Amino acid sequence: MTLDTAAAAARAYEAIKTRIIECTYPPGAKISEARLVDELGVGRSPIRSALARLRSEGWINVTPQSGSYVKSLTEGEIREIFDFRLLLETHVARLAAQNISEEQLRRLRVGLRRARALDDGTHDEDTFDELDTFDSMVHSTVYEAAGNSLIGSVLRNLLEKAQWLKKSTPSTPARMKTWFTELERIIAALEAHDADLAAQRLREHIGHAADFEMKFAASAASRKTAKAD
Repeated sequence: MTLDTAAAAARAYEAIKTRIIECTYPPGAKISEARLVDELGVGRSPIRSALARLRSEGWINVTPQSGSYVKSLTEGEIREIFDFRLLLETHVARLAAQNISEEQLRRLRVGLRRARALDDGTHDEDTFDELDTFDSMVHSTVYEAAGNSLIGSVLRNLLEKAQWLKKSTPSTPARMKTWFTELERIIAALEAHDADLAAQRLREHIGHAADFEMKFAASAASRKTAKAD
């Protein structure tokens, strides 16, 4: 693969993954190589390389019968994502509380103030997008402050999967309100440099998110079964 082809494959990978996370290509959607060539303006070779990478990372499935399509996660796979996050994030939260810099804390405080200012109490789709962006910034800062690049790389991939799940799961106003409070408490624990409390706050946050996603997945599965009957 030439450097130009490799660069085109990397761009195609990021573009397709973003479309999956944003649910532009929703779970179960067919992935057409020809359409991607037209949409992204690259050749088939970079598209195939990008799809192979996305398949290896669990974003798409490929079958001889139907070709490539966006993966739909099972309840078991959703639980595995959150179980793995609980294991790793509670560990990095402890490290982050001990190692976080004043500049990183300043970044979190600025993000918190901005999120508070943008929240008009409606808890609508715009609020969700703002909160989702703030959530990603908090988690990314924790990974960065922890100082373990290997674990951080794994967690960033898991965080993208969690963002994908959130985009495909309607968040209730009550969940968004609780979600924001959880992030505030995480930041407070980091400011206090309290490793045990930071781990506890991350555990609560991810646990509540897992409960919400699992209830939605179970409800969706129940509706699908009832419809089939």
